Order: sequence, then C-alpha cells, then structure tokens
Amino acid sequence: MRFVLSAVLLVGACGLGSAADVVILKDGFIIQGTVRKESEPVFDKASGTTVRIVKANGLDMIDEGPKVTIFSTHAKQLGEISPDIKIRPDYKAYTTQFPGRKSDQPISSIAAIVKTGEFNAKWVRTINVKETTGGANVVDHQITYMDPYYIYIVSATHRWRGTYRTTEWDPKTVRKLLSTHPELAEPDGKCDPLKRVAIGKFMLDAGWLQSAKDEMDRLRKDFTGEMNKEAKAAHEKLLKEIDQAVAELVVREAELALAAGRYKYTAEVLAVFPEKNAEPKQVARAAKVGADLKTGQERYTAARRLLGALIETVSGARGAVPFVAAGGGGAMAAWAPPKEVSAESLALVDAARYVFAELHPDSALRIETFVTLAAQAERERAANKEPTKTPNELLATAISGWVTGRNGANPNTEIALKIWAARDLILAHQRGDTVAGRNELLKQFKKNMVLEPQQLAQIISLFPPVDPEDLANRSGKAVELGKGGPTGVYRRKSAPVSGYPTGIDYLVKLPPEYHHGRAYPIIIALTAPGIDAEQVLAPLMTEADKNGYIVIAPEWVSHFEKTGWQWRGEDHVLVTATLRDAVRHFTVDNDRVFMLGVGDGGNMAMDIGTSHPDLFAGVIPIAPIPKWQGQFIESWRNAQKLPFYVVTGEMAGQSVTAMRNIFEPWTRHGFPAVMSVYKGRAVEWYSAEAPVMFDWMSRKKRINGAATLALGTYRQPWVMLRESDSRFYWLQADKANPGQSGGAVVAATIQGDIRGNNLLDLKTFRVQRLSVWLGADMIDWAKPVRVQLNGRTPEGWNKPKAIEPDVEVLLEDYFQRGDRRMLFLNKIELTGTP
Repeated sequence: MRFVLSAVLLVGACGLGSAADVVILKDGFIIQGTVRKESEPVFDKASGTTVRIVKANGLDMIDEGPKVTIFSTHAKQLGEISPDIKIRPDYKAYTTQFPGRKSDQPISSIAAIVKTGEFNAKWVRTINVKETTGGANVVDHQITYMDPYYIYIVSATHRWRGTYRTTEWDPKTVRKLLSTHPELAEPDGKCDPLKRVAIGKFMLDAGWLQSAKDEMDRLRKDFTGEMNKEAKAAHEKLLKEIDQAVAELVVREAELALAAGRYKYTAEVLAVFPEKNAEPKQVARAAKVGADLKTGQERYTAARRLLGALIETVSGARGAVPFVAAGGGGAMAAWAPPKEVSAESLALVDAARYVFAELHPDSALRIETFVTLAAQAERERAANKEPTKTPNELLATAISGWVTGRNGANPNTEIALKIWAARDLILAHQRGDTVAGRNELLKQFKKNMVLEPQQLAQIISLFPPVDPEDLANRSGKAVELGKGGPTGVYRRKSAPVSGYPTGIDYLVKLPPEYHHGRAYPIIIALTAPGIDAEQVLAPLMTEADKNGYIVIAPEWVSHFEKTGWQWRGEDHVLVTATLRDAVRHFTVDNDRVFMLGVGDGGNMAMDIGTSHPDLFAGVIPIAPIPKWQGQFIESWRNAQKLPFYVVTGEMAGQSVTAMRNIFEPWTRHGFPAVMSVYKGRAVEWYSAEAPVMFDWMSRKKRINGAATLALGTYRQPWVMLRESDSRFYWLQADKANPGQSGGAVVAATIQGDIRGNNLLDLKTFRVQRLSVWLGADMIDWAKPVRVQLNGRTPEGWNKPKAIEPDVEVLLEDYFQRGDRRMLFLNKIELTGTP
C-alpha cells in the first residue's frame, strides 16, 4: 500500500499558474491566460511612430505564460463558468532583475542544445546552441520569472526568450534555485521556517507533492527551536494543504483507474485514501468510486456464480466448469456429458461455457437479464416453487444477452442458438483467407439467417478481436525501453500489405489489466527520422497506462531515413495497415483512435489524418511543418470534423508559419482545432503537454453515423489530391482523377447530404465512380430512396428505389476495414463526373 501511494505522489499532478481569462471550449477543454487578438505593426505617418493594430483575419489566442494557444471563437462555450470548473489560482512568483541585452544577435531556429551550464545564484547560466543553419552560439540565459506554473528565460547575448512549464524541470534544480533567491535564501545558514514553508508551498503548487512533504521533513529536522506565531500558522496551513492535495491526487487516481478498467489498482489506491485528512467532497468522490467498484464486482461475482451453477445443473457434471481468467481465452476442460442430456442442452452448455470463461466485470452487464431471472429461479426453488424459467431458457438468456447486449437477451432457446451460430459464422467469415471461402460461409449464413442486418451490426459492435492475441503467451519480441523503462512493450509485424510483402514492424504496449472483453482507446505514435520508435513511445507510457490506452508505434523511419516524409498516398499503409492489424488482435475502440507524431512524424500525422479523417477521433502533431502548396492549400478542408491539437515552438523552423496558413481558415470556419506555441522553444517533446493531451483526448470521440451529416455552417466538399485518398465517412470515390492546371493542383471533390424524405443530395468533381455507404441511422429503411447527383437525376434513378440492408455488404466491408463501430448496411454505386 505504501508503494502505491508513493507512486501516485511521484507522478503528481501538473501545477497551474495565475491567469486572468478563462476560455472553455464546447467539449469542456479549458484554456486559461490572457485573451487577445493577433496584431501587426503599422507605421503611423502623422506621429512618425509604429503602432500595433488588430490584424485582418487575425487569429484569436490566449497567452498562458509559457505558451500561446490559438483557438476558434466559434468553439467557445457561452455563459457563466460553472463553480465546479477548476481554475488556476494566483501563484506566488519569484523574479530577478534583467540588466538588459549586451547584443541583439538573433537565433534563427535551434537544431540542438549541445551543452548546458549550471545556474548561478543570480539565476544565470551559459548554454551552447547549434542552429539549423549550421552555426553555433554561446548564449547567456537568465531566469527572470518563475512561479509554480511556468519559468521565463531571456538572453543578454541574443534576441531570444525561452519558456518552460515548471513541471518540465527537475524538482531538485527548482529547489536549488529557490534557495538562492534573495527572498528565500538563508545567508547565515540558519533555518528560517517561513522561507522553508514558502519553498514547500511552491513545490506543492507545482504538483510535486513528494517534494513538498520532503521539504517539511527537512524543516522538522533542521529547525529545533520554537516557531513564532506567524511561522507556526503558515506551517500548519501548508501541512493541511499537503494532506488535502494528497487526498485529491489519490481520489483522482482512483477515478481514472476505474474509468480505465484497472479494478485491482483502483482497490489498491482506495486502500490508501487518507480519509481523515480529506475534504468532504473528496471523501464523497472516493466513496462513489468504491461503491461503483463494489457494484461492478458484485455484479460480476453474481453472474459468475449463477452461470457456473446453471452449467453444472444442465450438464449434470457438478464441478466440471473451469474457472478460466478472462482475456486471452484458454482451452475449456474436456468433459464427456451423460447420455440423458439433450442435444439442445449440450449446445447451450457449450456456448454458456465460452461466456463463463470470458466473463469479466467489464462485460457482466451484458448478461444482467440472465442474472435477474436466474436469481429469481433460485428464490423460487428455495420456496419449493416451480421456477418461472427452465434451466435451458436461462442459458438461452445468458447466451443471447452476451452476443447482442442486455437489451437483446431472449429466453427462447431456438433463437439463442441461432444467434450464437450467427456469431460463429461471422467470426469464421472474418477469418477467411480468400474471397471464395468467405462467399461460401456467406451462403450458409444467408440460408440460416434469422437476424436482420441491423441486429448483426449490434452483434459485431460487441465482438472480441477476430484473431485475439494469447495474453499468456505473447507473440512478437519483448522490447526494453532503456534502463528501468516500462515493461510490456512488444515488437510485432503486421500482415503483408501493398508495398510491404513481409508486413510492417510496429511496437505495441497494452494498458495494465488489459483483457479482450473491453474496448480500449488507442494512440498511434509516429516518430521522426533519427529517432527510434521506442523514444516516442516511452514518454506516453505513464499517462497512457493511467488513462487505459493501447499505444502502437509503426517503425516507419527506416524506409525514409534520408528523405523524410514524402507526402505520398501509398505510404499511408504504414499507419492504416498497423491499425488494421492491431484491431485484428486487440480490442480497439474504433471511435477513439488517435494519432500523434513528432517532427516529420507530425507531418505524417497531418497528411494521413486529413486524407482519412473517418479513421480518427483526433490528431496531435508536434512541431510539424506541413506542406502548403500542393497539399494543405486544399486538404485543410478535410479536417472539418476531425479535431487537431497542435503543439509547436517559436524556434521550430517554419512550423509556426506553415501552421498559421492552415489555422487561419480552420479557426475562421470553427473547425475543432487548437494550437499551442511555446515561446522560444525548438522541435522537441514538450513533456508538460502529455497530461494536457490526454485531457483533450478524453473529451473526443469520432464522428459517426447520422452525426456525420451535421454539416453546420461549413458546407464544403471533401477534397482528394491522390487516388488513395478516397473515403470520407459515408462517401467513397471509387475512381477519382485529381490533376494539375498551370502547375497548380486541381483536387477531385465529393460532397453529400441526406435531406428529408430520403433524398441523397450528392455533388462530385473529377470523380468517375462514387459509392454511398448507408448506416443504420442514416436513412429511413422503410421508405424508398431518391438520388440527386450534381443537380440532376442520375441514370437508373428516375423513380425512388427501396434499399434493403444487405448482409453481404455489411460483412465484406467489416472484413476490409475491421471497424466494429462504423458499420454500413448497404451501399449505392453511381457514375460521377469525369
């Protein structure tokens, strides 16, 4: 238990700094700082001076101190800020006097910091910098401002500033700096309680709880006298704040653990919750986590007990049910049933054994109807009454609920067995290696089909991986991420794909307590040439584990070591194929797939994200330099429903300039995008951003179903610059012909809406063939469909047509994409414009 609490304290929570304005976006994401509008200098002839005015089409931004965050005012929440919103308080800051610059020499952009000196008592150090142009400079650095949220540095020798989140620094370095500041220094070496409390308060506000506790321990050791009234009050107040901060951190850790499906860890964290020192609200939150954990465990225990007993009763083999751990499966114990058991009962028992083996607190709710009826039957038997449901009917209820969800639970044994058979056939179809083999299974499916395609789509949404990884005997090769690095990382190879006949290597890290019965969000992490995939994976691990994310990292840079990302559509398989492979072996929530890339990996993420927006819930490019001419001059439009969170630095080459070209139309049209620009920083991993990124991702979910039709005020087409960029949610260009005119790219486009009375209103440009994919909630399937293409009625559509769900379309599309969430019941194929 002590280890659990220690681990929580060491991770800590990001500190927050003082700010004047608060912007809350519509998804609840908070930005705090000083709001302003982008401005530009203008020379005033009358006064002979240069003044700054608001820039035409200027960006809206908020200065947070270490960074400036750009956002769209269209995405802001309106109204008063809720009292439950946690706002950064005003923090005590420590400053030094800057004597002024000795030189105004500029630094264009930073390639690397070669050597870093130590700060002296005046908070000045010397660093050696290598510029991207090849030059080298020795730069003086002085910290002029430091609070628990950020640190501001200026240079006396160069025109350069630098900002850092305080939590990016080592607490020992910060503590040493504080101890040398005139307000906190102890020049005579005598312990000053008030100054020590001030240092402890700084550490606490920065989120370094262990450091704050250590500081108070040093105070008790170094100060042996009686504190005066002021010092004693400050000391007691800080100790109480530390206790409450520990309670807040522990309860927050427990909340995250429960939400991530880490039930064992949730119990461990709750066991060390300091209830005596916590505030009433914190105690209530901890109690709620405990109650939810207990409810889930009791539901699981009851389901397991009742289903296990029922299997024993029906099979006639008490004690024969193996208690197999969920996740990864495992062969059921061999058992020869007695002759008197009916064939129907045997079939029900076989299916129920699978359900029993895979049952988990995450999935027990699926058989809740069975638990209710089985408990009722148990009470009836205890009262010497005939149970309302027979044992076979109870098994049927468990099986059907497991396959279709609790709302689909059915006690009819014949229907339950057909549902189970449909499940097995779908899985066999998805494992088929050839079209001929899948077609043969499809014939069997249609011959015996008792379920509508809409019901099949519900079954698929609850599927395990088609080819689940054996979690007890992992495939691939274990990878170490440096000395003391996280464990559980494996190098795998995807199935063969176009251009990569032996498959694509990628790393995968599963979250703690992973099992195949829960759908997990996933991050695809993309490194840059010269940096191993392990290096971009490692910084994500703490937050990914805490929030329950799968992380994969395609090893793409070996193919582009000299050239970097080439903006070619055929290279997109490096992401799409690894995602498809991960979905096949692990339970991925397709509605929560995120892509993150650093440097050239950020370029790759931007390219693939805007080319395949229907695959992702969000994209996080770090220090990208996107290609404007011939690429984003057109493809920026494809982010209209795809959230972007961009992080970069002022000194990261052309990153800010290139991103500004994109953010100007994005923010004008209210696209779901934000960009944080760190002052004076280069291309790097901005370590303080990791918790912010996960907070941003926690609020995102891929647009799906009828929601893709909600176009809002921006009604522009999807653009295609390559034939491979062909599918956008429910529209697909089967033959697109983007081209060039006078050296400029001419994009192919598709656009569509589904209006009242089942009218498909479609527009295309340079698209010869078009497929319209129809999901369950996109049209009224009971009514005929009308089609309008480019303002005309296309050939064969003079009259409305009835469209029926087609199981072949559903299953083959699911096979090709492996998407359990975005499922389509039929499609319409049309001839577009040349």
